[in-house]
Amino acid sequence: MSKVLAIDDDSIIRTLMSNSLSKAGYEVITAVDGESGLQKIIQEKPDLVVTDFQMPGMSGLDVITEIQRIQPGLPVILLTAHGDVALTIKSIQVGAYDFIEKPLQMQELLEVIRNGLEISYQSQTLTETISPEIRKAIEDNLLVGKTPVMREIFKNVGRVSLNRVNVLITGETGTGKELIARLIHFSGITRDHPLVVVNCSALHEEILENELFGYNMGAFPAAISDKKGKFEQAGEGTIFLDDISELSDTMQTRLLRVIQELEFEKPGGDAPIPLKARIIAATNKDLEAMVKNGKFREELYYRLKVFTIAMPPLKNRKDDIEELVKHLMQKLNRKLNKKVLKIGNGVLDLLHSHDWPGNVRELENTLMQAMIMTRSDVLEKEHIVLLNRNAPVEPEQFELKSIADIEKVHIKKVLDKLKWNKVEASRVLDITRPTLNAKIAKYGLKHN
Repeated sequence: MSKVLAIDDDSIIRTLMSNSLSKAGYEVITAVDGESGLQKIIQEKPDLVVTDFQMPGMSGLDVITEIQRIQPGLPVILLTAHGDVALTIKSIQVGAYDFIEKPLQMQELLEVIRNGLEISYQSQTLTETISPEIRKAIEDNLLVGKTPVMREIFKNVGRVSLNRVNVLITGETGTGKELIARLIHFSGITRDHPLVVVNCSALHEEILENELFGYNMGAFPAAISDKKGKFEQAGEGTIFLDDISELSDTMQTRLLRVIQELEFEKPGGDAPIPLKARIIAATNKDLEAMVKNGKFREELYYRLKVFTIAMPPLKNRKDDIEELVKHLMQKLNRKLNKKVLKIGNGVLDLLHSHDWPGNVRELENTLMQAMIMTRSDVLEKEHIVLLNRNAPVEPEQFELKSIADIEKVHIKKVLDKLKWNKVEASRVLDITRPTLNAKIAKYGLKHN
């Protein structure tokens, strides 16, 4: 039986809620103000809280803020007779699950409580007795998968997290390579030490060298102070080298020496620094083929792949799609402040029919767009928009267009679909807000 705490200084309201919720099958406890309500949260461990906004002493917003400190994730419903826009926004910002205006309609309250408990239980089932870092991975849908290949990956994470051997994670873009690296780090012996992430493709060689190794003041004219490099920052933790395939020949050589010697030197330094961190590298390229073609150093490849985890593309684990969708919907409900709890007829069949070249990331973006568009608690088939990259194009229908022309049309369609919500459009397009604004200006796009 679910336990609901009702906090209200009005005895009539407390009695009304107590009687109605009890008849609905809930165990009800009550409190007359915020202070006593917080004490009962600690003592009684309720599954959900309903609190009034206007109370003597602590306000409802103060109560919600304190609840987020002592029991993060506990769903809280705020009741108020003053349902202005500012208060509504503020209540959600401080962590309220929902907001209901008085006079109280019990049917509405019961529905909101039912939805709040359902989302809360789904989350709790996954996150009980799990560290915050692993909880974050779960929320990002990493620990989702019943297929044999995913279960084996989870086993391997458990195995390799108990030692400091180097790990190579391979897989297509969007399969969750960085999340696997985070799981390895936070699941085992390195969890109390730093995790340092480096994107090898994002920085010029000279900048990357300074980022990795650091430098001492005076090492070169611009070195006006000491700088700790990523290897040094990682300490006894983990350094995650993403897009390792993009390292230049020079940087490959330097990294190989670091791994061989288990030490590195800072420009301007007078003594080598021991390497204590475990190295986890990731790539979406075929490193073995690059070795054969002379584009990646063979010895470095074998030094990195002491233990290998290959992330499968989503098209090869479609039996996981239903579970992924459910987990993604939980995450997106929280992110978008939505209550889309049901999957309509034909939705899963449609999602199974797609090959998902963008993998789980593409699935998440697709669901995000669909959930933004829906106005009910049901995700319907008509809300799902899929880009069929493999559809055959009839010769007579094919138009010669530049990449810019195609991009312009696509961005305009996404913006119009989302009613020019630039925040959500940037997420769907997987670009930053400033980049989106720049492209809008470049193509002269306007809101119709």
